[in-house]
Amino acid sequence: MRPKPRHLWVILLVVLSALVAFAQPKKGAAPKDAEKKAAEKDDKAKKDDKAKDDKKDSKDEKPDAGSSPPGAAAADLGDPPPKQTDRPDEKSKPSPLTPRASEFPDGGAAPAPAEYDRLLGDISALRARVAALTTTMFKSKLKVFVETDGDDSRINKFVVTLDDGVVYVAGDRFSADDEKAIYEHAVAPGHHILGVEIERVDARGREYKTWQSTKMSIVVPESKTVEARVELEDDSDMAVDFPDDQDGEYELNVKLRAQVAD
Repeated sequence: MRPKPRHLWVILLVVLSALVAFAQPKKGAAPKDAEKKAAEKDDKAKKDDKAKDDKKDSKDEKPDAGSSPPGAAAADLGDPPPKQTDRPDEKSKPSPLTPRASEFPDGGAAPAPAEYDRLLGDISALRARVAALTTTMFKSKLKVFVETDGDDSRINKFVVTLDDGVVYVAGDRFSADDEKAIYEHAVAPGHHILGVEIERVDARGREYKTWQSTKMSIVVPESKTVEARVELEDDSDMAVDFPDDQDGEYELNVKLRAQVAD
């Protein structure tokens, strides 16, 4: 049985209506999309405006009071000093504080132990030859005697010199209560300087000490022997009187008697 043409038109209209309805957007969707697009556009405009404002603020921003732009310190201190050109003669000129090469001589290299021992031997041999030569050349002679006087003094050091050269050094606990010969040798005729250096300590109070140095001139005639007698006296009472009543004294005496023996 064939359908009627009227029914076919009805079916065709229904299908077309369905297709049209499906193709059209749902109600309420279009407005939402439009609002979303408008909101995004507004946000973008706001961001652009904010970026422009930030850029403008950064350009217009003034430096802080505590910070200074480059070159401000140089402007306050003035222009830098001009660079001095080095002169050829000043490049090699040393500082005035630099010592000269010859200002502190090093004294040369120290001799080796073998050379040092050999040098001492040569000096000893030379002294012996000089002594023998002096004895042969000069018939004049000098004898030195020493006598010490002081019951409570103890001698720590005793040295005798002749013409500023040491000729006698006493050992420990030196004592010459009786006259003692300490030097006898040939000398050149004429004037000589005899010196005595002595250090004493008082046995009654060892904190009380004395130092004495005396030089005396003597004349040795040609081809003669001179005997020089040195007497050292110590009559000090400082170690006894000063601790008792805060009143004491040192009394040191040196006597020299020179006479021609023959």
